[in-house]
Amino acid sequence: MSDSDQLVTALSGLVGLLPEPGDVIEPLHRVIDSATDALDVAGCAVLLVADGHSGVVTATGAALADVALSQRSSERGPALDALRHGEPVAVADVRERHAAWPEYTSVAVRHGVCAVAEIPMRSGATTVGALSLYAYHPREWTEPELSVGALLAGMAAGHILTVQRLRAQQRLTEQLQHALDSRVLVEQAKGVLANARNTTPQAAYELIRAHARRHRLSVHAVAGGIVELGLRL
Repeated sequence: MSDSDQLVTALSGLVGLLPEPGDVIEPLHRVIDSATDALDVAGCAVLLVADGHSGVVTATGAALADVALSQRSSERGPALDALRHGEPVAVADVRERHAAWPEYTSVAVRHGVCAVAEIPMRSGATTVGALSLYAYHPREWTEPELSVGALLAGMAAGHILTVQRLRAQQRLTEQLQHALDSRVLVEQAKGVLANARNTTPQAAYELIRAHARRHRLSVHAVAGGIVELGLRL
């Protein structure tokens, strides 16, 4: 397959990849499927990192997931090297790197993996993980192949970061809505209590706050009791 054909194949599998707040896994499945088809590899895996911890979120089969995860306990392997240095790590034959990654090499050989390329998943200055490419025979990875892999890894990273931003925005919107709802409820309670006691809204609020402190309740909870349950102070 020519370089241009590889690129077309890779991108065709990602047409319509639009971020949704709760959807990360399915787009990553499409990324590894596109990489597998475009680069004619045995399979792929995606290793994500967060707060210093790594984990495989998707892979082409349990065997390749096992290979990728073997780096987590030993804290060494090609994906971790790629993440530490911010550059792709391409290995034609993992058996030649046994001294550097003994645990990883043993698991890879057990599952029949011979060649591996690890590509950082980066968007701008942020790296979220690594895209792993596997072959069952010795393979010299070419620059065009690594470039296509980097393109897919970058698209996946961009999608993940966009989803994270959408989730953060959604949480903020929910928090603001909760604050607004709480404020409206308190204002309603002030009105009910002020009318019942023939006092001012501010004085009613002080009564609500004092009752909340005495009974170790939130002002919102006391306001809810006044408006919804008929509580009178």
